[in-house]
Amino acid sequence: MAKNPPEKFLPRGVRILFEDADLLIIEKPCGLLSVPARYEPDRNALSLMTNFIRKGQSKSRKELFAVNRLDRETSGLLVFAKSLVLREAMHEDWQSVKKHYLAVLAGKLPQDEGIIESYLAQDEAYRVFSVKNPREGKLAQTRYRVLARGANWTAVCAELITGRKNQIRVQFSEIGHPVLGDRMYGKIRAERLALHAWKLAFAHPRTSKPIELESPPPEFFEKYLPRER
Repeated sequence: MAKNPPEKFLPRGVRILFEDADLLIIEKPCGLLSVPARYEPDRNALSLMTNFIRKGQSKSRKELFAVNRLDRETSGLLVFAKSLVLREAMHEDWQSVKKHYLAVLAGKLPQDEGIIESYLAQDEAYRVFSVKNPREGKLAQTRYRVLARGANWTAVCAELITGRKNQIRVQFSEIGHPVLGDRMYGKIRAERLALHAWKLAFAHPRTSKPIELESPPPEFFEKYLPRER
C-alpha cells in the first residue's frame, strides 16, 4: 500500500481540508492560480497538488481534475476530483452545491440582505460585464447578507446561486460597491483582494454523504469581521 506523500512536499501556503479516495479539497492561498495558464503552466494549484500526490512514485499516473476555479487573488476552498468521471458528475450537479464567499466591499450597502441578478457576458479582453439582453449573456444570481459595516466598507457573506466567472466582483462593482483590492473592476486599494471562498456544502458524488467544509478567513479579514458570525 502506497504511503501518503510527506507533508514537506505540500506546496507553501496550501492546506488540505478534506481527502478521500475520490476528492481532494484544499485551501488555496491568495496569489496562486487554480489551474495552468499559457503564461504560467507550472505554478498553479492543480499542477502543484498533482505533483504532491505523486511524490515518491516516479511512474505514478495519478491525476487530479479541477471541479471549481478561483481567481488568482481569491483565497479559499478549491475542489479536485481524482477521476474525470467524478469531476463531470460534480460539474453536472454544481448548481446544487452551497457556495458561500466572504467579501469586503467599498462603501455602505443600503440593505442588510438581498439578491443581485444580471446577465453576464465577456469581451475580447476577458473582462466580464452585465448586459440587458438575456440572449447576450448568462444568468448570474448572488444572494448576500451583511456581516458588519465600517466607516467606508461593508463585509458580506455572498452566496453564489449561479457560478459565473468573476460574478461577485462584477455584480457588486456594478451596483457601486466593488470588492476592496479589486484592480480590474473596482480599483479600490487594499493589501489583497478582499474575497475568500469560505464555505461549501454538497453531497459526495459517489456516496451521497453530506460534506460541509469551512475555510477560516485569512488574517486580513479579521479587522472586518464580528467575533460571532
